[in-house]
Amino acid sequence: MIQPSKPFLNQRVLVTGASSGIGFAVAQALALAGAHIHAVARHWKQAPPAWHTHCADLSVESDVKRLAQELQQDANPLDVVVHSAGAFAVGSVVDFDIHELDKLYAINVRAPFLLTQLLLPQLIQSKGQVVFINSSAGIASKQDLSGYSSTKFALKSIADALRLEVNEHGVRVMSVYPGKTASPMQEQVHKLLGQDYQANKLMQAEDVAQAVLAALVLPQTAEMTDLHIRPMQK
Repeated sequence: MIQPSKPFLNQRVLVTGASSGIGFAVAQALALAGAHIHAVARHWKQAPPAWHTHCADLSVESDVKRLAQELQQDANPLDVVVHSAGAFAVGSVVDFDIHELDKLYAINVRAPFLLTQLLLPQLIQSKGQVVFINSSAGIASKQDLSGYSSTKFALKSIADALRLEVNEHGVRVMSVYPGKTASPMQEQVHKLLGQDYQANKLMQAEDVAQAVLAALVLPQTAEMTDLHIRPMQK
């Protein structure tokens, strides 16, 4: 019998963007809950020894397909997929580099779409769960964030449509919309926007991870569809 403290005991979990920030925190939380972690990043300097690490550039289609093949080699299906990898760029509509927009869509939209598509048979087999780490920018766009926000609005649409398609198979789909969270990406965001970065005044990645974990352990009679989390200090 699974212990309450280990709700994901022996479950296989994939987390992209797992080398830092929210992705790393979510992977850590799920590992402590008993999961076997498959962690994805472009490069790995160091990772917890128990994790199965994968190197992949999610902007490259062949890397996404190779990653899916690696994950299909195990006889046991995946139970949870967490899409946390993402890219960010700033610029107004009038001067945004269209090639930069293509890069944003490749990582923020195309990669999670394709990877979910390739792994869906496993998730249906396990009656698993899919988590899209979105952004508050996927709810309301702001000046100079048109490119980035548009990818996050697209990601929300994918999640909403997917939920309607797979709920009948017992698969749950959740979008997570964190506000400003202390992370290497958020530090970059502040720098690009000319803002002062004070990590202690922001929400912590571990806060988001705990909220995600709480939603994932809901009984099968319920589903968290949209999870909004904001820092206490506004």
